[in-house]
Amino acid sequence: MKYLPLVLRNVARNKIRSLFTALSIAISLFLVVTLHSLITSGEESVDSNSLSNRIAVLHEAGLAGRLPIAYVARIARIPDANYAIPMSWFGGNYKEETTQFPQFATDAKKIFNVYPELTIPADQLEDWQKDKTGCVVGKLIARNKGWKIGSKIPLQGNIYPADLELTVRGIYDGPSTMDRGWVLFHFDYFDESLKQLNYPNSGNAGIVMLRASSADKMSDVMQAITAAFESSDAPVKPMTEKQFAASFMEMMGNVRGFIRMTSTAVVLALLCVAANTMAMSVRERTREIALLKAIGFNQPTVLGMFLAESVAIGLFGGVIGALGAKLLFASVDLSTIDAGLGMFFIPWRTALWGLALAAAVGLFSGLIPAWNASRVSVVDGLRKVV
Repeated sequence: MKYLPLVLRNVARNKIRSLFTALSIAISLFLVVTLHSLITSGEESVDSNSLSNRIAVLHEAGLAGRLPIAYVARIARIPDANYAIPMSWFGGNYKEETTQFPQFATDAKKIFNVYPELTIPADQLEDWQKDKTGCVVGKLIARNKGWKIGSKIPLQGNIYPADLELTVRGIYDGPSTMDRGWVLFHFDYFDESLKQLNYPNSGNAGIVMLRASSADKMSDVMQAITAAFESSDAPVKPMTEKQFAASFMEMMGNVRGFIRMTSTAVVLALLCVAANTMAMSVRERTREIALLKAIGFNQPTVLGMFLAESVAIGLFGGVIGALGAKLLFASVDLSTIDAGLGMFFIPWRTALWGLALAAAVGLFSGLIPAWNASRVSVVDGLRKVV
């Protein structure tokens, strides 16, 4: 630590070069951390929000399959299966907007039992349950759209031929890792709108969400659900909420592999940039290195000083890039840009991983230049002085 002031002074001696090297690292780390957070933010959100006893029931064919609404009542009769509700995706267009947001037809009396982490004032929940055309909306989407209690939400059918005219009766909130961009409305209103149009595929529950009475009963409940519909026209596939969330990642293809390849290419480019900076610094300071050795600095000390310079530049870039990304995305509401990013954030573990990566880039990029600096002989170095 006694050489730290000297190390910092050497980092700042060529301010422009050190600054641009650190900015190169910062921009690259910002990209890498953001890409990795596309995966880790979803994982952390599921880990922090998933109840250990929450179950999703899909058609055996997946989300494209149709589950009859009668399945909800049958599942509710299975021992230890509580609060079974439909979650049917409507997928309507709001006014002239092309970006869709989550819209679910569900059971107003049980939805907040299935998702107890979501909160809503009791009077608003009661008003929604009484109003057949009412809906509740998440706090984020209400703020972004300017919706208030009593606002009208016209939804034009896209997947289904029906158009819905909803009235906001409540605004729910929840933890930052929970999606607060849903629009929830009565399944009965949705289904009756389809029946009035003689739509042949009305009565589609979409998926069925429920909670087992305890985590220990999860396996028994899922086995009982599978057995109950095994010989039906629409067999089902129950899974835990974590498994259900993981299935969405599988739909995205080999995203992890793409992110790893991109990150590797970025890190290799960073190594080249940082190594070039340190090599230039060593060449410029050959005489100084010789003088340091002449006055008693040994080879390990010189090696450590140059490595410390390289790591310092890397950490400076890492703080700007990795921690800057964390602070930026924490203060910017991305749901105003794209509804699909309403739950995107930079987890602390990803930001700290980016900071460690920046330090590693600094360390490894400085190894060869620092080793060359430590091997400069006093005679050869001082020869340039004479």
